[in-house]
Amino acid sequence: MNIRLNKISITNFKGIKAFEMELDGGNAVIKAENGVGKTSIFDSFLWLLFGKNAEGKKDFELRPLNAENQPLKGLVLAVEAEIDIDGGVHTFRKEHHEKVVKKQLRGYEALCWIDEVPKKVSDYQDYITKLIPENTFKLLTDLNYFNGKLHWMKRREVLLDIAGEIGTPKGFDELLAALNGRTVEEYKKVLAEQKKRYEKERGEINPRIDEIQRGLNQYDFKADNKGIEGHREKIKTEIIELDAQRQKLFETEKQRQEKIDELNELEKKKIQREGELKNDTSGVKSLLDEKVKIEAKLGKVNAEHNELTTVLMLKELQLKSETAKLEQRTESLVGIRDEYNKASETPADDTCYACGQKLPENKLKGAEKKRKEQLKAIAKRGNEIKADVDTCKENIATKQGEIAKLKESIKPVAAKIEQGRAYKDNRFAEIDKQIETNETTPPEKDPMWQALCFDMRKAEKQIGEPVSEQLQQIDNQRTEKLNAVAQLDKALAHADRMKQDKKRIAELETKESQLAQIIADVEKQLNSIDEYKATESRMIESAVNGKFKYVEFKLFDRLLNGNLNCCCEALFDGVPYADMSSGQQIFVGVDIVNILSAHYGISVPLFIDHSESLTLPIEAEAQTIKLFAEEKIKTLLVQREGAYANV
Repeated sequence: MNIRLNKISITNFKGIKAFEMELDGGNAVIKAENGVGKTSIFDSFLWLLFGKNAEGKKDFELRPLNAENQPLKGLVLAVEAEIDIDGGVHTFRKEHHEKVVKKQLRGYEALCWIDEVPKKVSDYQDYITKLIPENTFKLLTDLNYFNGKLHWMKRREVLLDIAGEIGTPKGFDELLAALNGRTVEEYKKVLAEQKKRYEKERGEINPRIDEIQRGLNQYDFKADNKGIEGHREKIKTEIIELDAQRQKLFETEKQRQEKIDELNELEKKKIQREGELKNDTSGVKSLLDEKVKIEAKLGKVNAEHNELTTVLMLKELQLKSETAKLEQRTESLVGIRDEYNKASETPADDTCYACGQKLPENKLKGAEKKRKEQLKAIAKRGNEIKADVDTCKENIATKQGEIAKLKESIKPVAAKIEQGRAYKDNRFAEIDKQIETNETTPPEKDPMWQALCFDMRKAEKQIGEPVSEQLQQIDNQRTEKLNAVAQLDKALAHADRMKQDKKRIAELETKESQLAQIIADVEKQLNSIDEYKATESRMIESAVNGKFKYVEFKLFDRLLNGNLNCCCEALFDGVPYADMSSGQQIFVGVDIVNILSAHYGISVPLFIDHSESLTLPIEAEAQTIKLFAEEKIKTLLVQREGAYANV
């Protein structure tokens, strides 16, 4: 695709009030002092297409400013360009208008046209993006974009894409087979991690060997293991014999304890029988029964007295309640009588009985009727309360009669209680005297007590002497023999541990040799990867640099440790891009744009800023518009095919 600028018209854009340039697809040079607006022409072209300036900013000051650096009001900003696209001419126009609501500025809006047809901003932008993506356009029209604004990793991607298929370095079949689907970098990370792990493991072996050896140096063991084992088994046999003796003594002690328990139980029964004999009441049972009957009879009379007393208290409470009710009703009845008398004494004339004021003629009959109804209602309430008063009086009389009757009933019951208590005291004294003279059987004459004493003497003979001293002697002998076995076990354990430690040292030394070989193999593979990457880097740089006429690219950095780091730096005659003069940067930029245009199959107008610093020839294959700074030129001066135009 070949895109060329035929014509551009600018109105009120940044510092440009009005500017128009006709190129008919040809090259041009725009000259002026710094600050006149050369770069603004490039910004206006980018804003027309993508809504951004050369710095890639959407939010930039695109309208003319007043003395206070505020946007001038009432202006319409417009940029229009006639562009030839593969022989077809199209017109693109964008305007920037103020949005005024109720005479107040509320913001701005953009209006767009393609070939004089109005477009929504989104549709306008979609059309241009489909024509050429913004980033691709910037790569091809801004000489500083590729090396100055694009991230080095993105630059590297673009260059590798231009170089195409690089191929695989030869002579690394073993390495490539070991990748197993991983990249070389991924495999290098795997190997580096393995090496680190193996070196750590190898580094831990010598301290472990030293630690085991120090333990061996502590042992001084030269005894005959077989002799020690025989002596240990003999002592163990003796311990078993002592355990058997101890068990027999335990059985004897168990039987002895059973006899002691039997003797204790007989002693308990003997004491219990003596108590039974001492407290025997069989001779005075009839007297004890009589005491129980006297208590029961007196308790029955007390219960009757308590019941009557409780009923009396309840009746007295009821009488008190009725009396209070009578007093309240009587007081209410007095008030109603006063109210009735007052209403009855009021004359039925033209005076209100209630308030005493004169009544109008039309109210007199109604007032009299109301007064009579009031007297009737008062009388009704008084009769109801009078009935309550009469009922209360009847209830009080009834309760008073019941209370008097209950009090008379309680008197004989209380007398019975007094008589019963006196009889109880006298009779209990006589009975207690007879019980004290009661004679019981002595233990010596009781057959059961005599049998218990016989069994106790028999059990005492069967108990025998305690075996605690014999058990203590056996336990002491057993402890001595167990200590001897422990010492022999320790000696044998030392011997076994020495064998195990020597075997472990041999295993660790073998493991150390194996790890050393594994680490050497891993280092060999890492070296192979470094050689592979060095060969591949030379192939990549050769493939990339073969595409360009003047510029070369450094795509790899070799570090002091021999590793390669990816990078992307443009060189011209060995000078890095950042150290080049402005003219060299422009020259290199043109070479890059030529290759990029060929790669993407797109040619767009190429704006060359600071072209006054250029002494090298421009070999651009696209339309070029040079922005040339020159003193004493106060307005934009356009040179096209040898002719100058003062704007």
